[in-house]
Amino acid sequence: MEGEDAAGGPDEAARRRDEPHQRDAPREPARPLSRRARALLVLGACAVALLLHAPGFRGPFISDDVLYLEHDPTLSLPLLSALGRIAFGFEYVLGNWSPVHQLFLLAEWRLFGANPLPYRVVNALLHAAVAIAVAATGRRAGLSRGAAIAAGGVFLVHPIAAEPVGWINQSKTLLSLGFALLSLERWLAWLRAPGGRRLVAATLAGALAVLAKPAVVALPALLALAAWTHAERGTLRRVLVDLVPLAVVTGIAFALGLAAQSAQGGVAPWFGGGPLGTAQILPWLAWRYVRISFAPFDLVHGVHPAPIAGWGDERFVWPLAALAAVALLVVRACLLRRERWLFAAWFVAMLLPVLQIVPMANLFADRYAYVALPGALWLAADVVDRLARRRGTGAQQTLFGVVALVVVLFAGFAHGRAKKWGDPVRLYREATIAYPEGRTGWTGLGAELHKQGDLDGAADSYLRSLAVAPNDAQVRHLLGRVRLRQKRLGEALHDLRESLRIAPEHHDARWMRRTIRRLEARGVEPVPDEPPPRAAVAPAP
Repeated sequence: MEGEDAAGGPDEAARRRDEPHQRDAPREPARPLSRRARALLVLGACAVALLLHAPGFRGPFISDDVLYLEHDPTLSLPLLSALGRIAFGFEYVLGNWSPVHQLFLLAEWRLFGANPLPYRVVNALLHAAVAIAVAATGRRAGLSRGAAIAAGGVFLVHPIAAEPVGWINQSKTLLSLGFALLSLERWLAWLRAPGGRRLVAATLAGALAVLAKPAVVALPALLALAAWTHAERGTLRRVLVDLVPLAVVTGIAFALGLAAQSAQGGVAPWFGGGPLGTAQILPWLAWRYVRISFAPFDLVHGVHPAPIAGWGDERFVWPLAALAAVALLVVRACLLRRERWLFAAWFVAMLLPVLQIVPMANLFADRYAYVALPGALWLAADVVDRLARRRGTGAQQTLFGVVALVVVLFAGFAHGRAKKWGDPVRLYREATIAYPEGRTGWTGLGAELHKQGDLDGAADSYLRSLAVAPNDAQVRHLLGRVRLRQKRLGEALHDLRESLRIAPEHHDARWMRRTIRRLEARGVEPVPDEPPPRAAVAPAP
């Protein structure tokens, strides 16, 4: 950072000290890429995404894929009926209100049916499109062409993408980020040269983003910040009025998203049992997001750390110290160039909805960093690129080599991660071993063993999940189905009753009520299950 201060000589350094928010002088506009070059970049991005994630293409439907695709009768309704239920059938939302995503799945189902392969191919191509959007938006936000391409390239091969690509249902993450980036790019273009089409495109793309996944709820605030970082001074109040339509849509989508979670068993309790316990775990969670953005060597599906043992716990102190150090460096970088505040804010704001500031149904997942990642890459690319430019050709060549090495390493990690998404049992066992206190691994492992006919193993895994989260209506429902197949009717009756008690509007409530009435008519008495010890880990394969 000091090199940036000194690079322009004493006069430049003094100017920066006196005007910390003064932007760098605009560069001469670069010659746009030819159509051929753009086409080659697009084809190359698609080819890389397909090659890296191909090992996961052979995997079956997993987890929510089954609910949203295989077991969703809405997809087989006449088109108008299906569209109506997606838009207005609130009991249908399966814990999420995301009509754009559900419309996308409807279109895929009509094209591909029950074959998982083409869904994953589409997800890989969507990821390639998002990577291109990362580069294009970074360029529009003020990065040099090389820095923008580097940010998009690292994003393309980043191992974090293995989960949104390999998990078919996470096409909502790909769609929401892609539309959010398009919204920001069009908004920045409108700030530079106002025009009705650009404003409409920015608003429409933003609305599609939040209707694909409400987690991008911070988008209107980020667009408002962009009016400060990238527009002429004095324009902020004027452009805020133009954000009102998007802000209204975002507020409605977020409110309906929380209501949808409540309808499916209630919003999760605070991670640590209350706000105080949650505050103690937040530094660990936030630091993991920061770290895996640049060192994604231990990604796991279903992260669930044990509670922090007080304010003196080293898992609270050290992450907090690391976050403070990073924050100081980021603030220093942003004071040197105002546009960088937008990059840093994108990373932070896109993580806030998943940091338990509002208790969410899913406590923590590495895939959440996918939506925030562009901000970190833009900031790092801009800082390093400008430092290298000021140090001459040799520094630029060294930087090119470092970026190439990072791309190769990340590509290797991503390819390896994709292999695990092709083998769900292996994927979920990994999660149960890494985080035995987490329900995601146990629930997923139970579902996969259930599909393979291992009923005892499935029941054991579901019970271990319930030992962590006793009020999980979906796991109770799944365990009840296993007990029926095992002919253990007392336990089945108990679990189905519990599922309905927790979530009366459960998506399979009608079937459960019929089954309960049938069992009661036969004189079956409910028998509670006995959960296994919470500290147990997955049995060896």
